[in-house]
Amino acid sequence: MTKPDTSDTGDEARRLRYSVTRLARQLRRQAGTDLTPTTAAALASIERHGPVTIGDLATHEQVSPPTATNVVAKLEAAGLVRRLRDDTDRRVCRVELTAEGGLQLETSRSRKTEWLADRLRDLPPDDLAKLTAALDVLDRLTDASTDARP
Repeated sequence: MTKPDTSDTGDEARRLRYSVTRLARQLRRQAGTDLTPTTAAALASIERHGPVTIGDLATHEQVSPPTATNVVAKLEAAGLVRRLRDDTDRRVCRVELTAEGGLQLETSRSRKTEWLADRLRDLPPDDLAKLTAALDVLDRLTDASTDARP
């Protein structure tokens, strides 16, 4: 199967980028937290990969280690994460979610999901069916394995 010429998909790409950006911005507003997008993403990453070293967190979040250190300091000051010393190598510090951090993530996700579910309920059935059919395509489009392209 040949790939379409990018001039054939440029308009769709622009529309998709615009729609996804607007949706992400609206969902962030529903979070109900004071966290910046960077600290919120790091908190979710710590939940997913933790306990994690700051260096590994920086890699996961694609930020510099000093940036990850600053983000962790903010999350720690808010009581959302805690640092743990490694038992075998005292120079290594890992970061894990606190109960409060887990609760904040759960609450934020619930608020965003409910907000989005309210909007989906307002869609005509045909539009909801089209959107549902597109979810598998969007999942493939955002699959991490495709991020390695030049």
